[in-house]
Amino acid sequence: MAEATAHSIDQDDFTHVVKGIRYPPVVTEANLEAMLNFDIRDDDIVIAAYPKSGTNWMLEIVTKILSAGGRTDASSDDMVGKLEFQYPDEPRPHHVMLQECASPRVILTHLTPDTAPPGIAHPQNNVKVIVVMRNPKDTAVSYFHFLEKIKFQTGQKRFPSWDEFFQLFMSGKYNFGCYFDHILGWWQRRDDPHFLFLKYENMKQDLPKAVKTVAAFLQVKLDDASIETIAHACTFSSMKASLDNSRYRGRAVNARKGIVGDWKTMFTDEQSRLLDSKCKTKLEGTGLQFNFE
Repeated sequence: MAEATAHSIDQDDFTHVVKGIRYPPVVTEANLEAMLNFDIRDDDIVIAAYPKSGTNWMLEIVTKILSAGGRTDASSDDMVGKLEFQYPDEPRPHHVMLQECASPRVILTHLTPDTAPPGIAHPQNNVKVIVVMRNPKDTAVSYFHFLEKIKFQTGQKRFPSWDEFFQLFMSGKYNFGCYFDHILGWWQRRDDPHFLFLKYENMKQDLPKAVKTVAAFLQVKLDDASIETIAHACTFSSMKASLDNSRYRGRAVNARKGIVGDWKTMFTDEQSRLLDSKCKTKLEGTGLQFNFE
């Protein structure tokens, strides 16, 4: 059985631990083992992010850029969900479904470099990896609200309060492990030209600039009008309707507020101080900083 977490929250039916990292039941141990042999194609585009950091937002941007550049006619909802997932109502895991997808594939993952396929952790040739990062306070609050939404789908009876979830998040004992270990694992690749790092807060501040940056990284030539059109289509209000109606239940409950600074609605002063202190300890000297406003 999975180990007990903070406040002895019983999550045994809903999470499990593999090599020290807790995962939801949709990420089976067999799926994680299969990552070692997952074949990467030379034109794959990977979006890697800790949960609730902007994965689906970036997917929308990437698919619209590829479409505008004549590289694909698929929409974001045509793409297979997270690489490591398999929902109960699906006969095959996503890593198997992806083998049948036409190129270029857009692959999503919440895995760390240590658990992702070697071809993603150490990309070669033309493989592109976009890492999206979001400040930890907003990530935690968004994650908590997301879990509240999906608890009705899972039938989970015991669900942590915000205070309990905060302690789980701080200790790295919730699904997909420690936030800081996750982002810093990818951040170590920042000098590798196969990687592009973007922050959620910067995307909110100047979305056209972010679209232009992603298009250049993907080597898709777009004029300014196309970039503005894509940016407008990828604003929160424009995206919410398509996400709400997604065939993937995780995407269907994703859109909530999509703002920077929503952490203030949940964090106590003490919790804010604790996470500020953790940020200083974990991020000092890494060159990685976040905006919280």
